[in-house]
Amino acid sequence: MNQRKQLRMRRFMAAALSAVALAWEAALPAQAPKGRVTADSPKPPLTFHGLIPGLSRAEEVRKTLGPPLSEADWYAYKMVFPSVGRPGLTDSLHLSNKDGVFACAEAATIPDGYETREKIEAALGRPEFELRMATFTLLDYSAKGLRFILNRGNKAIGVAYFPRVRPRVHEGARRLIDLSSLRQGPQPPPENPASPEGLQVGVSEVKLTPLDRSWISPAYREAYNPHDDLWARCAVFEKDGLTVALVGADIFGISYSDIRPMIEAAREKGVEHLVFGMSHTHSAPDDIGVYGHYPAEHVQYIQQQVGAALDQARSSMRRVKELRAASRELPMDGARVIGLIRNARNPGLLDPTMSVLQAIGEDGLPICTLVNFACHPEGLEAGVVELSADFPGYLCAQVRKDGGGQPVFLNGALGGMVSGDSNARTHAETEKMGLAFAALAKELIATAQPPAEFEFKAETRRVEIPMTNEKFLPLFSEKRPLEDGRVVTEMTLFTLGECRMVTLPGEVLPEVSFEILEKMKGFPRMFIGLANDQLGYIIPPYDFRQDSYEESMSQGPAAAPVIRDTAILMLEGLE
Repeated sequence: MNQRKQLRMRRFMAAALSAVALAWEAALPAQAPKGRVTADSPKPPLTFHGLIPGLSRAEEVRKTLGPPLSEADWYAYKMVFPSVGRPGLTDSLHLSNKDGVFACAEAATIPDGYETREKIEAALGRPEFELRMATFTLLDYSAKGLRFILNRGNKAIGVAYFPRVRPRVHEGARRLIDLSSLRQGPQPPPENPASPEGLQVGVSEVKLTPLDRSWISPAYREAYNPHDDLWARCAVFEKDGLTVALVGADIFGISYSDIRPMIEAAREKGVEHLVFGMSHTHSAPDDIGVYGHYPAEHVQYIQQQVGAALDQARSSMRRVKELRAASRELPMDGARVIGLIRNARNPGLLDPTMSVLQAIGEDGLPICTLVNFACHPEGLEAGVVELSADFPGYLCAQVRKDGGGQPVFLNGALGGMVSGDSNARTHAETEKMGLAFAALAKELIATAQPPAEFEFKAETRRVEIPMTNEKFLPLFSEKRPLEDGRVVTEMTLFTLGECRMVTLPGEVLPEVSFEILEKMKGFPRMFIGLANDQLGYIIPPYDFRQDSYEESMSQGPAAAPVIRDTAILMLEGLE
């Protein structure tokens, strides 16, 4: 390449990278669906106490609803009110800012005339899309700015209100996904539990906290103040010559080009499959370089520390006497898991499943506890001024205190802004959230049962995804070149006992994971998001939107079908 072409390329990369960073920064105050509504727009068929998302303003909210139980900046601005007729539950409202437009509501208050499925369909007609889970059903009326959550008795328990937009699912796409028959909740003990004969596990944890402030972006160096440490928590399983390592890391994200050396080093140590799952805490250094600064020293430190964690874990291998697993859907009253999880892009559209898997030693005590669910750790202000592991840090610390051995948190399909439902972005709220998740995990562990069958196998496949988003292109340039216009990454299917784990190389929207779940046998079923790669948001093509935040931080609409199809091929054992 001649000098002129090189100069043009460098200028293009700098401009595009700046655009990506600006898009990321500009979207930070969002956390609520956008929609243009004017005073002369048709009135929606149902309003929240007369308030219209995308049109009504903060002063109308306060005048109509009175003083909230709480209010605070949460990216934009959040207000919480007691639900009407449902003591102990709350309605959550998001505004564009403290004095701005009412953006959306996730409510446990059920409006008159919409108490049952029959009444909802009589008023609104057939839903555009329906999701049936084990404990609830979602009816999607996106073009009307509404989603309803029903319990198993078809009674409404939650309503999401948002600006009226086009249908999220067009007529040519799937209009029903039925996952109601999947095993969920407390399970009866098997008559003949399967023995994990020959299975061993070793555990460890190492710090990933930067050792020097010079490792982070110059924009944050002067004010850099670590609040709590970042960790890589590791469990290495071995049986019959096959070794699989699961690492849960408190980091924002890291590219496959920097994880690949860890995978190769692990194989040299005899670890055939390394699954490096990132929690995606937003209060950690940007190890990808999306904000313009690539922290090479910190990336090298992560690589070294993960290698050390594998060595420590393999030197402490112990025989597993029993595996125990449990899974449940968290309650969806209020179109969210109140106080814990919500979907800011598509309110009410969630897979609220939490799963746990324990390896029990010969002494009858847990050696390790894997905890899996989907939620963005962004309960604190973004950036690395006050570095923190966010809620996964508190969760894992409490699991250990509760006797769970080495905890390993593995985040799930958290794309589309599956995020926290805390009342404010403070350390106190983040700790509260982490301890609440730990309490739920403890309840689950109390119901955990051994598998009726035992399998131990793993498969990793190469994945090629077309790159169609030019703004995202600079992240895949010199350091990670494309191959014929495609990004190369990988996915792993790991079976442990009856548990199936599928890795996802980015922030997969829950809608994509639903289609994989249909083909996913076993119990529990785990998605490990941001595993061995961070490809940004992985969005189903039917919901791909022009000029939206998640789309700006995505490879394009081709990614989701490739990842879905690869997962299904592995699950069905097909080449």
